[in-house]
Amino acid sequence: MHSKSPALALALLAAGCVQELDKSTGKVAPLSFKVEIEGEVGSEKSPLAYSGTGRQFLLDIRAVDDEGELATWFSGQVNIDVAPRGRLAPNQPNTVTLKDGEARGVPVEVMRAHGATNIWVEDRGSDEKPGSYATGLSPTIHVAHPTLREINETDIPASSPLDGDFVKVNAEGRTLVVTGIAVDGFYLTDMNDMAAGFNAIFAHTHSRPKGVEQGSVIEEIIGTVVEFYGFTELGFPTYRVGGKVSNLVPVELTGALVEQDGEMEKLESRLVEVRDVTVCPLGDGYATFGQWVVLVDPAGNCNSGKGGVNVVSALSATGFDPADHAGGKLARITGDLRFHAAANPSWLIYTRGDEDIEVSAQ
Repeated sequence: MHSKSPALALALLAAGCVQELDKSTGKVAPLSFKVEIEGEVGSEKSPLAYSGTGRQFLLDIRAVDDEGELATWFSGQVNIDVAPRGRLAPNQPNTVTLKDGEARGVPVEVMRAHGATNIWVEDRGSDEKPGSYATGLSPTIHVAHPTLREINETDIPASSPLDGDFVKVNAEGRTLVVTGIAVDGFYLTDMNDMAAGFNAIFAHTHSRPKGVEQGSVIEEIIGTVVEFYGFTELGFPTYRVGGKVSNLVPVELTGALVEQDGEMEKLESRLVEVRDVTVCPLGDGYATFGQWVVLVDPAGNCNSGKGGVNVVSALSATGFDPADHAGGKLARITGDLRFHAAANPSWLIYTRGDEDIEVSAQ
């Protein structure tokens, strides 16, 4: 093998390439892999549509030696992955076999990719024979950012398909409206997906959010999707505020609806209301967490929580004391809907002010 200049050695090191002698062949292990994609990969201005169910790409993978030529002596398995946003489909193998240095037309199914991402190839080897850890990246795949519905929509209540992902919410041509403010964030609803549901989220700012109020339109928001005891949040968000809308209309929860977690999940973080409810005796939840239970279903049970929801009002409706109404009726309660797996009932309404609680007429 001919000698390399210090400048070339530094360039290879900076590029993350690996140079290792394959003792079985006397050849230099591939310094990298060249990965090409057959077909469309989108662009910044014209991205592929977001897909939660999967999209197939055909890959051509070539092992490249220290001369930049096809390493025909390299055969074996390499690992594939998706980074930084997306994942392999459940039935997609995470290895590809190269023969004589290449593999062509390899189908790779990727799901939940969003923004700019790549398919990653790496020679990790095995326990018996460690690899060279040479790597290669596909051309950048550009996929549309997910909407709030696409972030939230799931068949498994209390979960998010993009849990753990850093996302930019797709706000293009959409109206994202703040329906409520909390001491540690705000509730955000996509008004363009009202019928489909799954269209709201809590932006967890960890302190009282600045520059927003009820009705504020959010033109851009970016954050990390986090599940907190089954409640989907957008953690540490950065956002840009636009105009403002009024006349926010809540969704009425019925006694039948509060017993259907799948249907309630569609309304998580939405502005909701309950009417003509019975206030249960205050229990340990009120003393510890400020939660008090109301029965939405007249046939519900205060002891089990069946047919009811929790209400949290101490920090917002400061002029209302639920102890004064235990056993009685309230005409209406409005607020933003949350879920907490450890609460009983697990669904909670967080009021926004005194006006969100209407006492029954005497």
